[in-house]
Amino acid sequence: MARVWNVKVDERMYAVQLKGRKVDVNGEKLKLSKYKKKTGLVHEEYEFPVGSKNALLVLKNMSAPQLVIDGIDCATGEQYVPFKMPWWSYIFIVLHLINFMNGAIGALAAIVGVGAATAISNNSRMNIVVRLLLNIVLLVLLYGMVIGLAFAITGAIY
Repeated sequence: MARVWNVKVDERMYAVQLKGRKVDVNGEKLKLSKYKKKTGLVHEEYEFPVGSKNALLVLKNMSAPQLVIDGIDCATGEQYVPFKMPWWSYIFIVLHLINFMNGAIGALAAIVGVGAATAISNNSRMNIVVRLLLNIVLLVLLYGMVIGLAFAITGAIY
């Protein structure tokens, strides 16, 4: 599925379309690999030209892509806040990764947990206390699910 932004740069309209690993700017196809700016654990940033300005394309796991020009998110019109994971989110990620030792179901729960914990932790629109509480609830629910399924499967076998 392609994502399209219509942006105005220097009194001219540009259609910026994200198609997989390529960006189409008014018919000009650009390979994102040439414009990589930064790669993190859960996000990638690409900077490419749109008219006389540079646009920043931010791709985050489990989140919609963002196009930023002059520090403004083109979809929302709000000020862009650069991606920075809070230090405490790594604690939740490690606690979710421990679930990998619980077999296939634990591995699935770990993958879901890491993705969700990262998305929750980085949501700057939520209060930090709410983000911490949601991460704790998520951790308890996923571990409870894995342990509950383990007991249910063990009970069914024996």
